[in-house]
Amino acid sequence: MEAEFPTVSEIAKHDERPRISGFEDLAFGSLAGMAGKFVEYPFDTVKVRLQTSESQVFSGTLDCLKQTWQNEGFRGFYRGLASPLLGAMAENAVAFYAYNRIQSIIRTATNNTGSELTLPQLFLSGGLSGTICAFVISPVELVKCKLQVENVQAYGGAASTANVKFTGPISVVKHLLKTQGIAGIYKGITPTVARETVGVGCWFGAYEVVVRQLMRSQNKAQKSDLGPGSIILAGGCAGVAYNISSYPIDVVKSFIQTADVRATAGAPERPGIASTIRTVYGRGGIRAFYRGLGITLVRAFPANAAMFMTYEYLSRLSIELRQK
Repeated sequence: MEAEFPTVSEIAKHDERPRISGFEDLAFGSLAGMAGKFVEYPFDTVKVRLQTSESQVFSGTLDCLKQTWQNEGFRGFYRGLASPLLGAMAENAVAFYAYNRIQSIIRTATNNTGSELTLPQLFLSGGLSGTICAFVISPVELVKCKLQVENVQAYGGAASTANVKFTGPISVVKHLLKTQGIAGIYKGITPTVARETVGVGCWFGAYEVVVRQLMRSQNKAQKSDLGPGSIILAGGCAGVAYNISSYPIDVVKSFIQTADVRATAGAPERPGIASTIRTVYGRGGIRAFYRGLGITLVRAFPANAAMFMTYEYLSRLSIELRQK
């Protein structure tokens, strides 16, 4: 399989180009995360509501879109955006920074000072960066999921909107600190770590696989020679790979983080992982772990294409300005 990609020696000949600094990794990753979040958030709202609501609430993706629009209008799709927007900026800043720094550590450990890393090493770098990112994104996603799901309880007259207790991210954080302390902010951290380790490893790995294939097919010497169409394709494929690889874990994570919002009489507000898996399975078998995947994949391609395009072209611009 390795023979299908440019060899290490071929790539190494062109590997003396300037690289961006760690600060630029943080800055460009942050802007990339912001761009991607604006694109994906309405789809993410639908995804979380489909993942966590009873099957009789929404008949499917289109019904969820329709009900959200009828009950909350355009703003309903962006409910709770502030927290995940900041989270996406922080997560992607950490992801790109950690990814590149971990690669440097691997190069040092393997005495590889100039050549591109192998694909397994890149997957490992992505996975470890995902583990780090989980501790940044977990509290943000907890707030996001609660805000996205809470309003659904009022749909169809099941409850009054007057019973909605969260007015925004700050009110969620205050409630969690008051009722559960610091531990409440990290509710769902275990499945988040699992999701990010698997997902981000596949995210960066898939991006590198597609990039190397495109370099080979277009006879390009280095990544910066690829045009925007290639970056869009590679970034979009990375997003699809992330979601397909980690989606069942994400369902469990979302379910745990919204348990108290959805709680009915006699239902636990703090379910464990094993009990959550059983509950989700009881709602529809294996299919229940993939409920909402369609809308997720629809938003994954453009959102992640936007992220990688933003990061890649800001990096190229920085290098070009430095060389002048």
